[in-house]
Amino acid sequence: MWHKIAGLTALARLTAAMAVTPARADTAKRSDGYWVVRTSAEAGKCNKNFNFKLAVKNGKVTCAGYWPVKASGGISKLGLVRMTLVHGQRKVTATGLAEGDQASDDWSSPLPNCTGSWFARRA
Repeated sequence: MWHKIAGLTALARLTAAMAVTPARADTAKRSDGYWVVRTSAEAGKCNKNFNFKLAVKNGKVTCAGYWPVKASGGISKLGLVRMTLVHGQRKVTATGLAEGDQASDDWSSPLPNCTGSWFARRA
């Protein structure tokens, strides 16, 4: 009898854990919405800082502002950010971590050769 109760308890815990798992699959969607991004040039030939908007839908990043910028990449289910922004011949690659309503880390650009950091807050 004890084994049946223990088995039913284990089955109930497993079922409860499986019910929580789909919520974790929607982690990328938690980042959906508009984000205001601020950059800081820190090394190299970049001397300007920029502010712009990005949109995130189903974890995918697109440009949401007036700049003619092509944005690609996204935010993973774990909150890892990997994106590329292209404006004319300039290309910026950014990585980072999104937690709640904030995201930040580093960016780099081969042309012009420079690096810096970025910070984003949900708009």
